[in-house]
Amino acid sequence: KTLKNDYKTQLSDDTLVKIYETMLTENEFDIFFYGLQRMGRISFYMQNHGEEAIQIASAAAWEKDDVILTQYRELGVFLWRGATIQQLADQNFGNEKGHGLGRQMPVHYGSRDLNMVTISSPLATQLPQAAGMGYALKMSHKKSVAVCYYGEGAASEGDAHAALNLSA
Repeated sequence: KTLKNDYKTQLSDDTLVKIYETMLTENEFDIFFYGLQRMGRISFYMQNHGEEAIQIASAAAWEKDDVILTQYRELGVFLWRGATIQQLADQNFGNEKGHGLGRQMPVHYGSRDLNMVTISSPLATQLPQAAGMGYALKMSHKKSVAVCYYGEGAASEGDAHAALNLSA
């Protein structure tokens, strides 16, 4: 079914172009770094292919002061919030210029400046962290929200159930 001819988006043309460009950037980054991992140049990489639109569309809704907790497949959220290709590459190569100073696994992005909590290897650990962060924001009377991205693997972990109970 197509949209009615009189449908008008609430997004500006500049925002729509930025969304599209960020999706393309994410896809090219993904292809390049997946190739590097397959060649053995980096030890670990998780693809985002096919998830670009949902990542970037949701990221476009968040405010700068919102706190974002992600897992492996939210590269587009980092790009949307202002992470540079160089910052992300440094993290994947595990060099001293990465936010983990070379002591963190590839794809474990994070940025204090962008209010994005560093990714953790075990599934679902970001869920209780997000619930606690949301509660802290509420108690401090801030208008910000804590946003948590997770996949189906995390949804079946005990941390997910505890986090949902806490946030209720």
